[in-house]
Amino acid sequence: MDTRFKSFVLAGFLGLMSIGQAQAFSLDSMKDEAADMMSGSGGGGNGSASLLSTLSSGSFNPGSLTNLTGVISYCQDNGYLGSTADIAKNQVMEQLGVNSEPTDDSDYQQGLSGILQGEDQEFNLTSLGDKVGEKACGMVADQATSFVGG
Repeated sequence: MDTRFKSFVLAGFLGLMSIGQAQAFSLDSMKDEAADMMSGSGGGGNGSASLLSTLSSGSFNPGSLTNLTGVISYCQDNGYLGSTADIAKNQVMEQLGVNSEPTDDSDYQQGLSGILQGEDQEFNLTSLGDKVGEKACGMVADQATSFVGG
């Protein structure tokens, strides 16, 4: 019985050690992923931290106004922006001199699929979670309004 008890204790101890190693591995991988996100190289595509940093700086320059219009539509379609974003979208379209969304434009189509172009980069909004997506879309709408002078 004494041998069985020692074996049981040893097995339990080894099990606890493996849990600790798994947690350490998990924490290391989380740390690496966070570092990738902060550098803009990871985070499910093109770096959500880099995107938010660029947008919040107020110095973001969109690749094109048609792309910006498409991104705002993407954000509305995915529930990140409400109907109040129509004001920003309409201001951008007015700046473009169009009365309806430029659906035949490739930049618009990119935006409509969640690709924000600008700063010689592309940010994929589809890879963002709900909270980050909502924040990013709000910043895009704000930037659109300020960009067209609204």
